[in-house]
Parts: sequence; C-alpha cells; structure tokens
Amino acid sequence: MDKKRLSKKQRVFVNEYLQCWNATKAAIKAGYAKNSARMAGHRLVTDDYISSVIKERVEEVVMSADEALKLLSDQARGDLDDCIVIKDGEPKLDVTLLKEKGKLHLIKSITPTASGARVELYSSQRALELIAKAQGLFTDVKVEHEIKPVTITHILKHEEEEDDET
Repeated sequence: MDKKRLSKKQRVFVNEYLQCWNATKAAIKAGYAKNSARMAGHRLVTDDYISSVIKERVEEVVMSADEALKLLSDQARGDLDDCIVIKDGEPKLDVTLLKEKGKLHLIKSITPTASGARVELYSSQRALELIAKAQGLFTDVKVEHEIKPVTITHILKHEEEEDDET
C-alpha cells in the first residue's frame, strides 16, 4: 500500500495509535487540538485508507496462526539433538549451533551454575495442550446442576401429628 498518501500528521497518528490503541491520545500526540482530538481520532481510525494502513502494519508484525502452531510444534518436540556436541568427553549444548539452526526459540532460560549452565526448555506438555486446543481436540464440558426446591410439608405434618397425640 502506498503510504505516501498519508500526511505527516496522519503518519504520526498511525504510529502513535499502534503504540497505545487509543485514537484520542494518538490524535493529541500527532498534533491535533486537544478539544477536538476525540472526533479527529475517530475520524482517522474510521477512514478507509488509514484503517487499511493500520491493518497492514498490524499484519506485518502479528504472528499468523500457522506460525504460532509451528513454534508450538517445535516446542512440543523439543529437539536439540543436533546442537549437542561432545567437549572434553562431556555432552554440551552449543549455543552457536542453536542460533545457526534457528532453534533459540526452544530455550526458555539459560542460568549460569557452578558446573556450567542450566538450560530450561519450554514445556512440551503445555505446547501439546495448546496445539490440541487450537485443533479442537479438547472441548470444555459444562455441567449444569438443577437445584430443585425441597418441600418441608412432610416434616411439619409429622410434627403436627406428634402435637396432636399429646
């Protein structure tokens, strides 16, 4: 999309809007008058061209569902075998290989320890759960209980009968 069609103020508005998601605040930061910023912000976000620019910018940075599922699948598999090297007779995780093979996203944290580093991967079980939910394999079952009123006429009747006997 040709962004040259936006004025400087409109470009600033779009940039600010994508930071705060508040049309009034974005309009003020873009230089529109405070007393008319609400109307200006509304007019700008509802403008067909400006809203298409905003949508395009969001699509540039937002992860697609397929990409998210791919990353979750990688985490569920947690395969780092090709990044382990033997040094001094000990298996070591080669961070350079991780980066070269595009597997850094599998690492949740690396913590230095006295004996080297502790490497924590993302939970493969949690990744599998999220994949299964996305694929509709799990559905939450909602159980409804019906509460019926209890009549206590039998109890009262029974007490009344005892009173009559005395």
